[in-house]
Amino acid sequence: MTFDQLRDTPLTMAPVVIAGRQWRVWCVEQQDDLLSISQRFEHLPYGLLLWESAVALAQRLAEAPELVANKRVLELGAGVGLPGLVARTLGAQVWQTDRLEEVLRTAALNERANGVTGVHRFLGDWTRWADTRRYDVILAADILYETAAHAAVASILNTNLVPGGRMLLADPGRPQAMEFLCKLEDEGRRFDVSVRRVPPTCPLGSREEVDILLVERG
Repeated sequence: MTFDQLRDTPLTMAPVVIAGRQWRVWCVEQQDDLLSISQRFEHLPYGLLLWESAVALAQRLAEAPELVANKRVLELGAGVGLPGLVARTLGAQVWQTDRLEEVLRTAALNERANGVTGVHRFLGDWTRWADTRRYDVILAADILYETAAHAAVASILNTNLVPGGRMLLADPGRPQAMEFLCKLEDEGRRFDVSVRRVPPTCPLGSREEVDILLVERG
């Protein structure tokens, strides 16, 4: 994967420090740039942005490598791929999935830009999910903004996590995410929840630091 293959996408390189290591993350940073290419896609390509939730999730993994070391890890809605790449450097076998080919190409570009190797990727529409592999860990950063997708996400968690597997979810506290978690709690699921404050990465919002919920089950 080369930058030339993404020459029509307005990518810029955002430096991100995770546990003392600086990552070079190619992404779309400006809202206007994202909108300028939206006509090429059936769905607005939010995955090309670097979201604060992805940074918070990557930080959590780097601080607790045992969560993913030597484990099979699926990153749902991987976007530009930061959490999965961090997991790979910690010894995980990683599969990244997204519904847009261009997003996965950007994640592959970031893999190469940061000297990471061996990450698997596949296109995946949650409503027509065909992956039957079982994973020890499922990662997800800010994927619950569409309520219509919640049933599909819950089904993937039920189908693709091994018994006793772990889910790690990061979200900026969207009402839709709270609705999803409440429904899982009503079904008897229990979570550990913490809050992490990270610098803003996406100019779609304000320039203030963002509180991210980290939700863990397993």
